[in-house]
Amino acid sequence: MTDEQIAILQAFGFCVENGQVKHLKLGIVTDSEEFERFSQAEELRAHIKSLLRNQCQWKRGKET
Repeated sequence: MTDEQIAILQAFGFCVENGQVKHLKLGIVTDSEEFERFSQAEELRAHIKSLLRNQCQWKRGKET
């Protein structure tokens, strides 16, 4: 992963460790390869926003 990709992930509350990307508050754990394929910063941001939106909707639906 590039430094820019890591910085973007961290801005959204993720941490990168041992080849995995984690968002501890939302319980997201995935391989870093999912994020490495985005060469444009805006594409990566859009993917992260979609991932977070889907996770929040799933958690909301699970709680009802």
